[in-house]
Amino acid sequence: MKKKSVLWLLLLLMLSACSTQTLEQSMKEVDSTNLSDEAIGGLKVGTFLHEGSGFKENESNGEYDRNYDQYRNGKIDVSVDKETDEILAVGVIEGGTGSTTAHIGLGSTLEEVTSAYGEDYFSYTDSNQGMQEIGYVDHENNLMLSFVHFDNKVTGMSLGYAFDRLIWE
Repeated sequence: MKKKSVLWLLLLLMLSACSTQTLEQSMKEVDSTNLSDEAIGGLKVGTFLHEGSGFKENESNGEYDRNYDQYRNGKIDVSVDKETDEILAVGVIEGGTGSTTAHIGLGSTLEEVTSAYGEDYFSYTDSNQGMQEIGYVDHENNLMLSFVHFDNKVTGMSLGYAFDRLIWE
């Protein structure tokens, strides 16, 4: 009987470790971090791309039904609201360059990230894409700063509105 109780306890512990929480649930539950002055590559969410900035429209913009278009300059990706031209998100992925206001960029360690932004982060694993991410949410300003990582190194990062701004229909 004692052996069965121990096995059940271990099974319950294992099941509780397997989180089925969505990214949005994880974001809503984390304590707020002030991201109001945050930027990636000098670009802030809520501002506008200037003509002559070197960003080119992504070829796939017309293929999707969404409220934003994407632009790239070879280093940074930017999502811009179709109606207002407001920057909704800024990102850097493999091969890109650019850093956050706290000088975190691709190749930075997770220790550098938490040293710069603190311990109030959410952790999320997208099992469909095999992607692990940690991120910070500014609940007051509706902003999110996230870092995709592999082997303790940042492999991608993004800054954008946390909830209800990038809409795929």
